[in-house]
Amino acid sequence: MSDFNFEDLSNNAEPILDFKQIFKDALIDPAEEIKQQPIALSIGESIYKGNSYPIPFGSYGDFSCIVGASKSRKTFFKSMIEAAYIGGKSNIHNPSIKGHNADKKFVLSFDTEQSHFHAQRVQRRVLELIGGNCEFYKTFGLRGYTPKERFDFIDWVVFESEFKNNIGLMSIDGFVDLVTDFNSLEQSTGLTEKLLNWTAKGKMHCTGILHKNFGTAKPVGHVGSSILKKAETVVFVEKGDDDVTLVKCEYSRNQPFKEIKFNVDDNDWLPKEIQEFI
Repeated sequence: MSDFNFEDLSNNAEPILDFKQIFKDALIDPAEEIKQQPIALSIGESIYKGNSYPIPFGSYGDFSCIVGASKSRKTFFKSMIEAAYIGGKSNIHNPSIKGHNADKKFVLSFDTEQSHFHAQRVQRRVLELIGGNCEFYKTFGLRGYTPKERFDFIDWVVFESEFKNNIGLMSIDGFVDLVTDFNSLEQSTGLTEKLLNWTAKGKMHCTGILHKNFGTAKPVGHVGSSILKKAETVVFVEKGDDDVTLVKCEYSRNQPFKEIKFNVDDNDWLPKEIQEFI
């Protein structure tokens, strides 16, 4: 059995719960007009009564998940999401994906799998997509650390670092590297609850990557199952025989967006959306 305990991830003692306050905050009034969470990222648009509305991919205060097999270009799609949120010239390459209310908010990318060399290459890809440098875009390579150290560092960044209260988008490649046992119910639940905590209290959107189990359509272990149940949006990324990658909205709490197809340009190695005109 693993000796990893999510209770050890916080140095703070358990707070004394104020149930009267929880009652006040949690009670839903059917007469109250509750506004929808503001959109952080959208993919495509829908038409309602002659007006065009963005289809949410991710909202502030929630998280999404990118699922795919090895080498399916999950990280390329993550780059497209990050670039679209920042803006710049990203719409030239990927016009369907748009960021909202992103001005002067930080985009933080945590890479748990790759070396600093490859993490930097992904970082530079995003900068190329937007057409220049961005002082609000920061990448951290965490491969050399333990799951607990990665988990604690991200928690510190969200709540104590210079970026706190001003993070718009956070990405984690990948979620499973924040636990030691992806089949542990306790760790899986702890991670998912923390994702909800980071996004709600940090008022950001978080997207992250999960690997798909070999030969199945499901992401790995209990971590995958737990994240899928709580995520606002889950997309499946699949690379076809024609070297075209398909991004499909598998689950969404909002209106599902239409599938996206993209390829990687042989000249600049940038992901570019394939526009289909009927």
